[in-house]
Amino acid sequence: MNPTYEDEDKIIWLKDRDALARMGYVRESWLLCPIRTGPVRALPGEMLIGYVVLKKTAAKCDERGYCRRIFTLRSEDRFCDPRGIFRDSMPSEAVDPLLVEAGRPGRRPILSDEKPFVS
Repeated sequence: MNPTYEDEDKIIWLKDRDALARMGYVRESWLLCPIRTGPVRALPGEMLIGYVVLKKTAAKCDERGYCRRIFTLRSEDRFCDPRGIFRDSMPSEAVDPLLVEAGRPGRRPILSDEKPFVS
């Protein structure tokens, strides 16, 4: 796969802003899809929270389709299981759903006891 942010047109969220805020994070990943627009399916064991729609000019990654970002949660995530393994942490692919923008990498949320990374 050869994912690129430049081909992204917009993000479709399947939850409203208040629900996204309560989640705290979503998992950002890339998925090879046969279409550049329209809904996608999350991988088994994941709940789809949002997905990217690509521009009309987006090229296929290969003969199988387009590289698109999707945003998901799993049953062990804090929002789904507040006492689970991620109650005080988050997975490496976690991004803040309120800061996600088309065309830019997602930004990692800051836990209350973490200091923001400044470059």
